[in-house]
Amino acid sequence: MQKSNQRLNTFISEITSGEASPIPNDEEDAEERIWSGEIAEINEATYSFYAKGNAGAPKMMQDHRFNLSDAKLVDQPGILFWQNGDQYFARCLDQDQWDKFTKAAKVNKKFW
Repeated sequence: MQKSNQRLNTFISEITSGEASPIPNDEEDAEERIWSGEIAEINEATYSFYAKGNAGAPKMMQDHRFNLSDAKLVDQPGILFWQNGDQYFARCLDQDQWDKFTKAAKVNKKFW
C-alpha cells in the first residue's frame, strides 16, 4: 500500500477546488478546454481515453487521478486528470503549478 503524502494531497486539493467549466451539450472534442489551464469537466470517455494511454502513457497514477505529459523532461508541465464520484475533470498546469506538484510528489528524476 502506498504511503499517504499529506503535502501532495493538500496541493491536489487546492489545485482541483473551484468552479469547473461544464461540458457543452455539443462538445465533440474537449482539448481546448483541457489545455485552457482552467478546471474542465470532461466526460468518462475522454477521461478513459487519456487514462488508457491513447495520448501517451500517464506519468503518475494514484487513486482516481493521474498526470499526463508529452514532454520527455519531468520539469515540463502536463495535465492533471481526476475523478470525483461520477464526474471527471482535467486541468493543464502552468509551470509554477507543475513545479509545486513535482516537489510535493517528490519526483526527483529528470526524465519520464
